[in-house]
Amino acid sequence: MLDGVLHIATAWGAFGIMVTILLGFSIFFTLYYSDTTDREPFALIVTILALTVCLSTVALFPVDIFLVSRIMDPATGLRSAWATDEAIAHMQNTVQIFYYGAYGLITSFCFIWIPLSYFYYEELVEGQSMRQRLVASLKYTVFFILVACTLLITGLFMKPNDHDNKDLEWLRKMLTDLDGAGALAFVAGVLSLFGMGVLVFYTAPGLSLLPLHLIAGLKSIPATMNETNAQLAANRERQNAIINRYPQGGLTRASERDLHALRELSREALVLENRSRMVQNVRDSWFNRCQCIIRPFEVLLGMAALTLTVLLITSIGITTIDNLTEDVCGAPCGYILTHPNIPNPLNLLFLNLSPFFPVDYILMVLIILYMFWSTTKGIISIGIRFLWVNLFRFRKAATQPQGLLAATMLLMLTLAGLSYSLTMSVAPDYSMFGGQKYCNHTVVLQRDCKDYPTLIIPCHVGAPTELCTPTVTSSIITKIILGTPVLGIAFYYMQWLFLLAFLLALGFNLIQGCRKGFGVEPIYNDTEEDVDDMESRGLLDAIGAMSADGRRRQAERTGLLIPGPSYGSLRTGNNGSDGGPTSSQQQHRPTSAHSGVPGLSSSR
Repeated sequence: MLDGVLHIATAWGAFGIMVTILLGFSIFFTLYYSDTTDREPFALIVTILALTVCLSTVALFPVDIFLVSRIMDPATGLRSAWATDEAIAHMQNTVQIFYYGAYGLITSFCFIWIPLSYFYYEELVEGQSMRQRLVASLKYTVFFILVACTLLITGLFMKPNDHDNKDLEWLRKMLTDLDGAGALAFVAGVLSLFGMGVLVFYTAPGLSLLPLHLIAGLKSIPATMNETNAQLAANRERQNAIINRYPQGGLTRASERDLHALRELSREALVLENRSRMVQNVRDSWFNRCQCIIRPFEVLLGMAALTLTVLLITSIGITTIDNLTEDVCGAPCGYILTHPNIPNPLNLLFLNLSPFFPVDYILMVLIILYMFWSTTKGIISIGIRFLWVNLFRFRKAATQPQGLLAATMLLMLTLAGLSYSLTMSVAPDYSMFGGQKYCNHTVVLQRDCKDYPTLIIPCHVGAPTELCTPTVTSSIITKIILGTPVLGIAFYYMQWLFLLAFLLALGFNLIQGCRKGFGVEPIYNDTEEDVDDMESRGLLDAIGAMSADGRRRQAERTGLLIPGPSYGSLRTGNNGSDGGPTSSQQQHRPTSAHSGVPGLSSSR
């Protein structure tokens, strides 16, 4: 009995330490990417708590595996002395309470808190009280609450399909265990399905891009400076060419087309000048001076990431192909793999490491964090989009509160979808039964493998239910799939889309890397995109080029008035008061990057 208590205490102690670490990681992640000039406290708190809850939920998965792994004695293939039915039921009920509580919190963040904080930031109007903002944001959040209620009611009345003709003991047991908690499990299944979409759109490209960037490294500082200086010189030549067209009357006679071109060139020049200063700061930083020491470790990390990527893609591909040969249940059971026929490398690795806790626990957490990192890399490279429309950029110290909340939603959905991938594709046997092994030899109605140690085999889906105990995670996912096989079918084909997206992204990244270099983002053109990036927004705000919405928000937070018209309101008139050049400006033609352009001041 003491062994069982120590076993359970070790698992939950490790989980408590991991939750503390993940809380610190969530705080660092949020502050690292949030805009330093426009931080909304409500949005920051929601982001930190949402990431902590979701990461902790996924981190509970290895603890669940560890708990069931010690139920069976690997030497005899029978249950340990402490593993009575009551002890196992109590242990799994505790894990199940944590899981359903965590899924409830994830649902509340996805349908209540994240939309509420998003619209709370959007409803910022000068002179409006906090109560008025909350009421206004709640009006929009009601829609998401109604969607959540609809999903809960649908899951409550969802009836499982008839599987009586399937000769599987575990299947009948799962069907009898379907209860009212299945409503919340159904909502978690729907969120996991959306998470699989995020895995396809962001994680797969991130998995192909992250190892390449780590191995190749960023573009060198001298090359970046030379490129920026060349772009700045070309920009100034184009500005002077336009200004030289009007030697007599100056810019007062300039066409609207030329004025618009000058404004755009001036914006671009300011971005290039700011980038040049940033590159110089990086060149003079201690980090750059230590780059020769850090670079070898970065290459090693890239090789490890490449190895892990190959293992993940290979394991998912093998399991997905193996499902095609499944003839026991197939599509009616949502493509649950009952008898694997092809060896899965990660599954075998976890089974061999399971006796050496916490090595398998650490490896599972590393895989979870690596998938999280790859998703973040995909969001940085692709941007937060709706179809082809780019909504927000995700950048270090330059992400708007709305973009941060949208990225948090994507990351939460990713981790929800990852629960299915880890359980059903990456390491199905290990995820369902951990390191449990049972005796597959019976003598006079009793199992005895003393003389037949080779018949002590790993537990699988078709193993006796009185011996092998599935993890709570796999039980919840199996209930979702059995109760709603259409979700299981959708999950299965999403895995094929994930593999296809990875191969397409890998080919695209290799081609773009050969053209532009592997140290740059393959999708975005930095010169064009940085004009609308938060980096340029911070610089343009200082010269009065903010949009009216941006001026309103910053004035509300700082209590200061930001002078200067926006770009949309700049017009050229006949006097200096409305943006036209003065007589001194006409006599001295400007040659700098942005002087003499209506609406842009040369001072910063």
